[in-house]
Amino acid sequence: MSGFAFTMDDNVTAALSAVRSDTNDSDFAVICWDSPTSLRTVATGSGGLAELKSNLPPADVAYCLLRERFQVESVGDVSTDTIKFVFVYWFPDSGVPLSRKMKVGTFEGEVRKLFQPYHVDINAGNDGEVTADIVRILLENVTGKADKTMAAVAPKAAAAPVRRSFLGGMDAKTQALDFVDEGALRQAIIDVRNNDKADAEWCVANFDMTDAKKPKLALKSVGSGGLDAMKAQFDDAAFSFGFFRLTEVIDATTAVRFLYVKSQPEATPFRQKGKLGLLNGAISEVFAPCHGDLVIDTRDELTMEDVVQITKKK
Repeated sequence: MSGFAFTMDDNVTAALSAVRSDTNDSDFAVICWDSPTSLRTVATGSGGLAELKSNLPPADVAYCLLRERFQVESVGDVSTDTIKFVFVYWFPDSGVPLSRKMKVGTFEGEVRKLFQPYHVDINAGNDGEVTADIVRILLENVTGKADKTMAAVAPKAAAAPVRRSFLGGMDAKTQALDFVDEGALRQAIIDVRNNDKADAEWCVANFDMTDAKKPKLALKSVGSGGLDAMKAQFDDAAFSFGFFRLTEVIDATTAVRFLYVKSQPEATPFRQKGKLGLLNGAISEVFAPCHGDLVIDTRDELTMEDVVQITKKK
């Protein structure tokens, strides 16, 4: 979510620039929080995905940029290769303190901008959700080369020049959303924003995966009954997106604030996590603006105390 300030060491920008440079051997960078509002580089190197994974913190959030050489086509001894960039959002399934989760939700949108442009992104909660196969599948899908293979390609004497083409993590192509009924979802959000709508205190959306290759965002439910009623609508094994209205009366003044919640259960299939991770930015825009946002793994991680604390920060 925009509107919040954080700082970062100079080496963060330098590390990301090195990964993008054609003249630098560095092909990954791992960035972590040094303090609640400051980022720092914890690892860089030329060992690719394997070395990147070895530097992921077991109980904290990390943001990573990975450079991959992708073989588009090969004819005889001549190959056409392109460089692709992968953004990895590491959010361990367990061990991340609640205070960190709350802060991560606050800064997520702004942090992602540091890593743009990139071609695909991966949301990973464990080692098995960020693998060479997953990277390959995502890059094949985004380049339309699903029948090709991706591997580390050794330079050849007759190799064609490497081409760089950016789709960008938030670009219209990679972030284009399909809806089951866009009008119904947007009307539900409008209703939640209307403080006079007592029967629309919250709404929940999820993805219709009838066509796994073309997931569609759909309104699941809209209702009242407080935070627990909204949480009850979150799926146990799939992403859910909640929009909640908090109304408080303080010194005879009514304050209305809104929270966007992304629920990403551990049981969500990793292929869905990877595919839907491409749409993070576009989904958050559907619910914007709001006073705070939060990423959770389980319903228990979201309490009314959290809602009050997060939404008061703006």
